[in-house]
Amino acid sequence: MPTNPGGPLTAAPAAVMQAKEASSPVDPTIVTADNTFGLNLLNTLMQGNSGNNTAIAPLSVAIALQIAYNGAVGTTQQAMAQTLRLGDLTVAQLNGDNAALQASLLDPDPKVDLTIANSLWVHLSTYPVASAFVSTDQNYYGAEIGDLAGAPANVNAWVNTQTSGLISTIFPTQAQVDYSTIVALLVNVIYFKGQWASEFPLAQTAPGPFALADGTQTSVPMMQQTSVMPYLHGTNFQAVNLPYGQGRLSMLIVLPDTGVDLGSFVAAMTPSDIDTWVSQMSTVVSVDLSLPRFTTSFGASLKQALTALGMGIAFDEGQGNLSGIYPGAFISDVEHKTVVEVNETGTVAVGVTGVGIGITAKPEPVNLAINHPFFYAIRDNTSGDLLFVGVLMNPGAG
Repeated sequence: MPTNPGGPLTAAPAAVMQAKEASSPVDPTIVTADNTFGLNLLNTLMQGNSGNNTAIAPLSVAIALQIAYNGAVGTTQQAMAQTLRLGDLTVAQLNGDNAALQASLLDPDPKVDLTIANSLWVHLSTYPVASAFVSTDQNYYGAEIGDLAGAPANVNAWVNTQTSGLISTIFPTQAQVDYSTIVALLVNVIYFKGQWASEFPLAQTAPGPFALADGTQTSVPMMQQTSVMPYLHGTNFQAVNLPYGQGRLSMLIVLPDTGVDLGSFVAAMTPSDIDTWVSQMSTVVSVDLSLPRFTTSFGASLKQALTALGMGIAFDEGQGNLSGIYPGAFISDVEHKTVVEVNETGTVAVGVTGVGIGITAKPEPVNLAINHPFFYAIRDNTSGDLLFVGVLMNPGAG
């Protein structure tokens, strides 16, 4: 297995390249699953983060957990499938769909930098995980293989490199976590940098009021531009779609009307609603847009939220079953961090998800001293033929 992950991923996984060459279509089932899971996760996190900024990278969390799903068995697999909204997708279909999705996102726009990178960290000298799992992670997700002996420093260094320094750590220090009980760490990074198709003139940015949820107001730098952009005036909201580069990727902004509770609005929103709103947008409306220039970051363990969404069994030391990765394995934690920077020229957004695969305790070495008479054999392990057999009663007798 290749080791020592370093700089940004330069080569797409084999299955992704095959999907790219075959122009494999993206299965809408996986898109709906990822989007539904993402909105459910956002809602759950918002409930525990009331009044504060919340931001996640749904595709990062989904891919990281779907990689782990390859090793899930029995009721753990069922619970993860339900939480991830995978429906009737088989594991093989899931991996194939992800290969096609990743292929479709390769070089999407000359003015957009979009990178999806994965790594798998194991104890190379002592606890190799199931070879079939490693092979799948490399073939479909391009996982670079690293040694857990250096965790978390080497893992965090890889994250720092992949995110261009925007996120420097994803896993806590050795003083906080006993990494001897971790048999694998799965890490996904999504990095996005896009230029607006129509930039906001820097000279027009000026302080402006922003009303907080409690009714008070604060002054923030407001970017300004007037241009034709996709716009929709809905029943209780307005929405615009700000394109990046040549328009394949965009930032959708949905503003509930004054008096409409944002939490309730988001809780009722579905992926189908978003698709409908975008399809209904007018592209001939000139919009005088004011948008805050902002940088926001969010980081949390997702264990509580994912448990609330139905996959708590995966975190249970006694019942979690990820034996397809390592015997007796379960998910010890899922860490996620997101940074989003929006300014006059465009957007930089980074999401990192780390999944810890743990075991109940570090396996103790077997103490075996061959210090009394014993039987021995020299055996052909292909045929089973015993070439030599004997008993040693006294090693010094000759």
